[in-house]
Parts: sequence; structure tokens; C-alpha cells
Amino acid sequence: MENKTGNYFKYAFGEIVLVVIGILIALQINNWNENRKNKIAEADYYCRILDDFELNEKIIDETSELTTNRIKLCKELIIDLNNLQNDRSKILNDFVVAVRQDLFVPSTITFDDLTSSGQLKLLADIKLKNRLIKHSTFLNNTLDLLQENRNELIKRMMDYESIIEFGYQDIDYLKQELDNELIALFPKNNWTNDPTHPIFLKFQDNLVFIVAMFIRQKQHLYNLKKEMQEPIELLKEKKCK
Repeated sequence: MENKTGNYFKYAFGEIVLVVIGILIALQINNWNENRKNKIAEADYYCRILDDFELNEKIIDETSELTTNRIKLCKELIIDLNNLQNDRSKILNDFVVAVRQDLFVPSTITFDDLTSSGQLKLLADIKLKNRLIKHSTFLNNTLDLLQENRNELIKRMMDYESIIEFGYQDIDYLKQELDNELIALFPKNNWTNDPTHPIFLKFQDNLVFIVAMFIRQKQHLYNLKKEMQEPIELLKEKKCK
């Protein structure tokens, strides 16, 4: 009986050891599998972030080119304004085209997904992760500066005591909505041909200010593109072929 009991305990102990070993192996395989999945997800995130960066470079270049054209149009408009006798309606329609806002909307889908889902921990490269966080802060600050720029431009465009005296009704999209009977009720003036007129002076001053704001906008975009180069190189060299 003693031998049988001893053998039973040895057998039971062996079974327990085998079960524990099996559990440890299963946990190890599960951990290995999870790590493999995380590595795949990490590499995928790096490639998607790089795609966003490259798309943003393209958007920056396109927006900068459009802004350069706006600057050119404003400069031409200043010349046309001072070429008396001019057509107020043409001046104002050219003005609307020249100051049209080209909104810069960067792609931040991947990084936003990482941060909002709590998956930022998947990025094992601490240096690159910190660099991406730093870029996100820089990008948000740039967007704030560009928004301030737009606000100032809009303020200048609307900074006239009387928009009717200014001549907004001469702009094509308003002309199409207002009939001739309504337009005939508005006061007539020819301020674009009077260099001493207060509206002429303010309008010309605003055009110069708008050019300055567009130059500032281009500088913000240039700084952003320059700031993007380091994280782009890190993504290309280390994580995403």
C-alpha cells in the first residue's frame, strides 16, 4: 500500500509538472504570437504614417504654389487699381479671386488613430515615437498660425463701413442674385478712379497687407515642410522600405 501510494503521488506530481510545462509553453507561444502581431502592426503603422507625411508634402507644395499665384494676382491688382480709368466691377471681381482662401488640411489619420486608440505603445522605437509626437505638436501650432492668418485676411476683406459703397454688389456671384432693380437703388461712386478717396486708400493698403499675410503663410508652410524631413528620413531608413 505504501509503495502504491508513493507511486500515485509520483504520478500525480509528474502530471502536475507536465500540465505546468504545457501551460508555460502555451503562454510562451501566445506571447510570441502576440509579439509577432505587434511587430507587423508596428511596421504597418510606420508605413501608413510615412504615406501621410508624403501626402502632406504634396499638399504643402500645392498650397504654396497657389499662394504664390495669389501674391502675383494681388500685385497685378495694385497696378490695375492705379491705372486710371479702370472698371470698379472688374477690380472687385479680380480682388475676390486674388484673396480666395486655399485651406491647408493635412492628413493625420494614422497618428490620430494611434493616439485615440491608445496604440501609441506599439511604436517600439522611442526616438522615432518622440519625434512623431514633437511633429504633431509643431503641426498643430502651424495650423493655429495659418488660422490666425485667415482670420486677419477675412477681417481686412470686410473692413469697410459700407459694403454697398465699397461695391460688393458688383461682384459676379452677387450680381447674379440681385436683379437690376435692386442694384439701381444702391449709391453710385467711382472710388477706384479717385486716388484720394478713403476707400481707394484703404483698399490699396489692404492689398499690401494681404500680400504680407500670403508671404507669411508661405513661410509657415516652408517651416512645416522643413520640420517634416527628419521624421520622414527616420521612417524611410529604419521602419518602412
